[in-house]
Amino acid sequence: MDKNKFKLTGQKIDINDIASYLVSDEKDEDIEKELYDELIPRLRKLHEKLNAESKYGILVVLQALDAAGKDEIIKYIFSNLMPQGLKNTNYGKPTDEENAHDYLWRMHKGLPERGEIAILNRSYYEDIISPKIYDTLDHLPENIKDDPELWNKRYKQINNFEEYMKENGFPVMKFYFHMSKDEQKERFLDRLEKKERNHEFSFSDIDDRKNWDKYQKAFEEMLNNTASEDAPWYVLPADNPWLSRKIATIALIDAIEAINPQCPTFDQKEQEEAEKIIKDLKNDKI
Repeated sequence: MDKNKFKLTGQKIDINDIASYLVSDEKDEDIEKELYDELIPRLRKLHEKLNAESKYGILVVLQALDAAGKDEIIKYIFSNLMPQGLKNTNYGKPTDEENAHDYLWRMHKGLPERGEIAILNRSYYEDIISPKIYDTLDHLPENIKDDPELWNKRYKQINNFEEYMKENGFPVMKFYFHMSKDEQKERFLDRLEKKERNHEFSFSDIDDRKNWDKYQKAFEEMLNNTASEDAPWYVLPADNPWLSRKIATIALIDAIEAINPQCPTFDQKEQEEAEKIIKDLKNDKI
């Protein structure tokens, strides 16, 4: 599979031209088997090396409307990686404390350490999406809130931040789950009608659905202004959940392989000491 078909590095798109469902020759059960038999074990080994070397970290951004598959990709893919080298942070509506700071401030608790893959389930991109729909900028000074260049400035700030992250050893992987309105309806109905899934539904999700067209415009602007070679967006066909998970897994594998992490080995002095310990252990001297 060519993951680059789903990769945006700066080319402009019309979101209405992007398919949320792709007809595939692969059956879901075959994709699932390939993921668990081949791709996830390969990703886990790379993650182990990344964690052992502890020189680089990966920042993963998940962005979408509700029910598009963000939580599921964490459940089916990331949960199979090393827990000690994984961080997952969910971001909702900013608190009063968070609004008292710059909009990137609250992201720092979710950023990776060296050796970690850190997942932002929603992210700083909420601060260029949600305010366009709900006008939630009253905490800002008037000259900032009413600035006609506000969004262009935030796009620039985010691009600079992601460039900064990569240049400091933390490449950014960004996944946008592109879901159709009809598919969201079916997933909402499933959560509403099945009692065991009621906990997955939030009544505020309906407010977002009523603003569907505004969200699509905001996502299109996000993709067109913040995709780059350094921090590309992968636009996943979210109506195909297993295909989306496969694309994301392959993209992560390729990103870590490009880093080429290596497990640390003994230097000459340590190797000599290790050989002595091996000899003593085998001779029951220690």
